[in-house]
Amino acid sequence: MNTRYKYFNIIRWGLCGLLLFTACSKVNEQEPYVNIDPSQVFNSPARIEKAALGMYDALQNAEFLGGRALIYVDQRGNDVTVSSFFGQIPTFNMLSNNVTALNAWTGAYRSIFEANYFMKNLQMNEGVIGNEAAKVYYAEARFIRALVYYYVVNIWAQTYVFTPDASHAGIPLVLDAALNGADALNPANKISRSTVRQVYVQMLADLTEASANLPEDWDDAYYNHARATKAAADGLMARIYLTMGDYPNANAKADAVLASPRGFDLEEDPIDYFTSENYTTTVEGIFAVAMNNSDNPNTNNAIGQHYSPRGRGDISVSAAYRNLPNFGLTDKRRISPMLRSTGTAPNLTYWTGKYYDNTFDSWVPILRLAEIKLIKAEALARQNAGVDANALAQLMDIRERSNASVIVPPVTQAELIELILNERRMELAFEGFGEIDFLRTKRNIPARPPLQTEQDWNSQLVIWPIPFQETLQNENLAQNPGYN
Repeated sequence: MNTRYKYFNIIRWGLCGLLLFTACSKVNEQEPYVNIDPSQVFNSPARIEKAALGMYDALQNAEFLGGRALIYVDQRGNDVTVSSFFGQIPTFNMLSNNVTALNAWTGAYRSIFEANYFMKNLQMNEGVIGNEAAKVYYAEARFIRALVYYYVVNIWAQTYVFTPDASHAGIPLVLDAALNGADALNPANKISRSTVRQVYVQMLADLTEASANLPEDWDDAYYNHARATKAAADGLMARIYLTMGDYPNANAKADAVLASPRGFDLEEDPIDYFTSENYTTTVEGIFAVAMNNSDNPNTNNAIGQHYSPRGRGDISVSAAYRNLPNFGLTDKRRISPMLRSTGTAPNLTYWTGKYYDNTFDSWVPILRLAEIKLIKAEALARQNAGVDANALAQLMDIRERSNASVIVPPVTQAELIELILNERRMELAFEGFGEIDFLRTKRNIPARPPLQTEQDWNSQLVIWPIPFQETLQNENLAQNPGYN
């Protein structure tokens, strides 16, 4: 089905919509209006502010960045166990009619539509708030759109370095929103796939504008973590440049975050970032998708439900994760409360502590300082021959915070890069980096029980099929190779 037509109908029937949210003080406490005309929502500064918060509510989509997108990426990594709940996803044998893939695609593009719809309506009503205030709102919408596209392009398209110029098939770039049924039904809106390079160029363009216009500080502890800021835009650009293999720019954007007047710092203990009382006060957190226990009220979508035995307990920690090199027994990341166990030895099952106590209201982690330091470390290590002292220092900051074991000092560039990549797994596991990190570095995904064959980093099946329903309704939307 045409993406724009589908989402116009969702709005039309009042099932969702950027403009259908009331004023609440927090972005994770939005309740729906009943069919309010856009002209009534964009007619005052206060209502425009409420509509802007509605974009973050849409970002919480239970099928995508309410947590599921991160789970899908990690189910195809090597640090978690294969969960039967997710069917074909972790076993690399998906079909184009997979319902989970369709729901995720729909959820992602719904969030994108919300941002586009907001911007289109705001453009027609800028006079209500003035140009300067409008710039901030556009920046928020562009950040949200780029964030969603980052996960969409890395789930449904081959990694950026798959071809030398990233000219391979990406995803549809929807940058506008239908305001009425006639527009939505226009055949011109049956969008084809942009190249991966085009998608990355658009994400960077969105984030460059966002960085220039977002506030450094919202002067509100809650908004500083739940709402886009300049540091969030710079941090996401650092991640994107790293994925592209553009190490000078990755380092530069990491430096921009490190220089932020917000004064980010590592928490004293790695678990501190993930405790619910710290979500809005953490000095390490840059941006997270804000959640409360009514956003994912069932047991099938909340990220904490899947990762915690207090919930569904579908996803436990793999032996491969626990046995990573230089992951000593004193490391805080592998002992309670960061890593917990149930059962009786020798038949113990291990669980991440990142979501253990917050089965419904875990905020979905997107950007934190530990990632930024590891981006800088890798970017410097890959640019400079030998052992870059600053890269090693960033790495050691992470390890010293966790009381990690003493490592054998690297003597070559390759050894340093290997240490950093392993450290990324130790530090960022269960936060949606698993498969993406393997593919962007051209490393095959190892075999793991019950999967006995490793996946080549560039195989056809490491990416998802475009949902069959979408290719059926849109003849311009080409399917990924290897899928019917």
